[in-house]
Amino acid sequence: MSMSRHFIVMYCVTFFCLTAVKAEPVPYPQDRPALRLYLADGRQQSFTLHQLQRFPQSTIRLRDATGKEQVWVGVSLPWLLQSMDEETHDRPVYTRSLNHYSVVIPAVDIQRYQPLIAYQRDGQFLSIRDHGPLYLIYPLDDYPELHQQVFYNRSIWQLSEIHVE
Repeated sequence: MSMSRHFIVMYCVTFFCLTAVKAEPVPYPQDRPALRLYLADGRQQSFTLHQLQRFPQSTIRLRDATGKEQVWVGVSLPWLLQSMDEETHDRPVYTRSLNHYSVVIPAVDIQRYQPLIAYQRDGQFLSIRDHGPLYLIYPLDDYPELHQQVFYNRSIWQLSEIHVE
């Protein structure tokens, strides 16, 4: 077989194989730490997705840009903080993502809007590729005042750390 024919055959085989394989997002391992919580008193706690699922679940329903409803399931941020005996009524939390994006969530937001630490959207666990494994999300459709850039910025995907200040 000539070199050019060999190249063409290899190119076609490679192209066919790549287009035939549908790459599905890989789910985040249920037993690997997904969230680290650093409390103001110096205590630290790590949570796996499996552990987070054992906590009381909360749900937020949002419409996407096309108007389709999405159902987000996870743990309420105020509930998680209170479960650690952490008084957060007047303390903001500093959040950080896997890609090192960080944002401060004011204490008033935590109490008033009860953001959700979501691990599922429409019954599917969030892969890292799909903004997971955790996504701190506000109930944007329940409060019209949340439709501002500042609140979109506070909805942090790939959430990996929470620091109580």
